[in-house]
Amino acid sequence: MASKESVLIRMKDMSDKISTQVRTLGVGILALTWGLMVSDSAIAKEMTGKLRMPLLWTGTLAILVILLDLLQYICGYQVARLLIKEMERQKKAEGEYEYTTLLYRSQSWLFYGKQLLLAVASFYLLYKLVGFILWAH
Repeated sequence: MASKESVLIRMKDMSDKISTQVRTLGVGILALTWGLMVSDSAIAKEMTGKLRMPLLWTGTLAILVILLDLLQYICGYQVARLLIKEMERQKKAEGEYEYTTLLYRSQSWLFYGKQLLLAVASFYLLYKLVGFILWAH
């Protein structure tokens, strides 16, 4: 039987790991697309010639993934900052988050949005790369 505290700890740990993976994959996709486009190797030039727009779109999506990740943390920081200011103003040791505010709700939207966008970018890039490998050679 899991306690509420252990579930919350697990959720925090898993969300941190998800965010780390999202960042890693986003940067990796960006590095791959950029690397292919600037490389002088024959295969990279051939790929870039045939996949220029898909590579640009995938790189753009990867940048957006990283941006959503950053915005999620900015919103989380702002939510905590606003709460601590309110607690200090009221001279209280505890406070309650305002769950209905745009800033608070944005954290969840951004958390799930970055995962969805990363999945789209990843599958799109894989689809295009597999297509190139199967049909071009």
